[in-house]
Amino acid sequence: MQSAPGAFLLELPPSLLQQILAICEPVQLARCACTCTHLKKASTECPAWVRHCSARWSTWASSRWSELQEHGAWKSLYAARHEVDLRTSQLVSHLVWPTGRYQRVAELEEIGYDTLDELRRLAVKQGPLLIGTRYWAKQALTSVLSHLQAASMKLLLQHADNGWDKPETGALMVAQAHYPLVDVFAVSSYLDDLATECRARIATSGAHTDLERLAVLNQLMFSPPAGGRSEISAASDDTPRQAELPYPMSAWTWEKQEAAAAWMVVPTGEAGLGLQGDNENYYDPSNSLLPFVLAQKKGIPISLAIVHAAVGRRAGLPIEFVGMPMHFMNKLCSPDSQDERFIDVFAGGRILDRELVKVMMRQNDIPFSDARLQAVGFAEVYTRVCGNLVNIYSHSRNASRQRIMLDMLLAIAPGNVEYRIRRAQVAVNRDDYDTAIDDYQHIAAAAESEVVAPGILFPPSAVVQARLQAVVAMKAAWLQQCREQTRRPSSGTVRFKVGDVIRHKRYHYRGVIYGWDAQCKAEEEWMQQMRIDQLPGGRHQPYYHVLVDHRDRPFQSTYVAQENIVRPNSPNAPGGSSSSIGTDFESEVQDIWAHRNLVAPHWEHSLEVQHPDIGEYFEGIEPEESCYRVNAFLNYCYPEDWIAAI
Repeated sequence: MQSAPGAFLLELPPSLLQQILAICEPVQLARCACTCTHLKKASTECPAWVRHCSARWSTWASSRWSELQEHGAWKSLYAARHEVDLRTSQLVSHLVWPTGRYQRVAELEEIGYDTLDELRRLAVKQGPLLIGTRYWAKQALTSVLSHLQAASMKLLLQHADNGWDKPETGALMVAQAHYPLVDVFAVSSYLDDLATECRARIATSGAHTDLERLAVLNQLMFSPPAGGRSEISAASDDTPRQAELPYPMSAWTWEKQEAAAAWMVVPTGEAGLGLQGDNENYYDPSNSLLPFVLAQKKGIPISLAIVHAAVGRRAGLPIEFVGMPMHFMNKLCSPDSQDERFIDVFAGGRILDRELVKVMMRQNDIPFSDARLQAVGFAEVYTRVCGNLVNIYSHSRNASRQRIMLDMLLAIAPGNVEYRIRRAQVAVNRDDYDTAIDDYQHIAAAAESEVVAPGILFPPSAVVQARLQAVVAMKAAWLQQCREQTRRPSSGTVRFKVGDVIRHKRYHYRGVIYGWDAQCKAEEEWMQQMRIDQLPGGRHQPYYHVLVDHRDRPFQSTYVAQENIVRPNSPNAPGGSSSSIGTDFESEVQDIWAHRNLVAPHWEHSLEVQHPDIGEYFEGIEPEESCYRVNAFLNYCYPEDWIAAI
């Protein structure tokens, strides 16, 4: 009688069997466990599970995992975490559906730290049909990390005295919410190294007073670096500076961790970091994010003050923050001197006494008062950091970033009515009606409460109720809109479909279609402004929603008449063929980018359209079909497009 495959394993000595199992992958070990009692016991006790767990996951915040580790139940641990990963992946795949998107995000936030490893894996997964997966995983990762950082900010401020010498912690939480794929807290180690260098310089200089030690610190922080000042070079795709974009994208990107080695260097000798105020791009959001500030050696007063205080406090200097309006500064609170000294970090560490500060305030039309020169705590510092970014993102209409910062602000000051109203407004702009409803209900309940903190002003109850009813009505209309489907006219007048890559006949930009109307549905004011009735087809022709390649126009979406677009390989396209974009077009692109003092992109003759929202609508590129594959929701909205294509 022939024995079953693998039966010889039962006859092996236990030590040899364990050596064989030790080189097996998790799936192979699981299969072994399903064969018989003997192999189940051997595979369950196999030490390889420790290696597999360590290789797959780096985040172990849950106490549940600690208990399994203590009991040596590594296979059970692997299985349980694998189930969490499967649920995480499933939730990410369903984010394409807007009607349940924020409920699924809330579930991911509730799972918390245990989602991070899987979300990071999905966010960098490569493949032509994984663009959507990467996009939604990164959106989810940003939401989960922002939620966790807001909770951490709340805990930090409850124990602020314990972190006196690490004032950068809250600011790094803000940066972490911007860069979910990178551990920005490595910056703290870099600040430790700078403080070590500062202490060494103080010892060498023989400085005895705090004022003398401050001079050493300022020399380290603000003196030019060895070899002079230099800028971080742009990334290979020549992405424009953040200030030129409607929302932040890094010019050299913190996602590429190898770039950190170029700037996380401690200056030696008499060289300094070369920190300076950025007057040219003051409202660039990167100036509020410490990793960028240290990399670019530029910032705004508050970010420079945080770096200055972080190094100075570690080096033993009693440096406090002064939240003066319009111009944040630091103050040396030295016990060995009665004289106050203020440090203007935006002006290269210039040391001022009180009279000089008064002069500066008069020059900036800031009324003087002693209260404005008092030291402020972490809550005030981080509120100002987040508030600056909220205003920047409000101006650039970046609702997602506004939401992150408003969540942070409400973690710092949960009773602030203004922040809650602004978050409700941002939530409505992002179709997150449930959050807006919750916020307005919270305001209404707090206004009616018998215990109201002094100084808090609530809007009239009638106004809050009116807004609440309006949001409820908007949610109902939006849900109805999400259920609508667009059918192709039987006349065949719609020549393109969602997912098609096109080029504009006149302006030459390339893009991908993510929606269409059988005839123009824009508002009358827009149609008059764009003079569409002067087109041969006027308003009674198909119009297409197009995501524009940012190498042509950073970063836009357009609403275009059918007569103005062609496929890139059409004989009517600019350049005349698929093998050439056209010398006139290339020359025009070169001129546009040269006007911005940027290097024009290297054009690849491919289907790829570079736009940050591509993944919101598409799974990826279909090379054989010369188009983008739509995701499930877009396919639902335009159910006949891909049937027509087939």
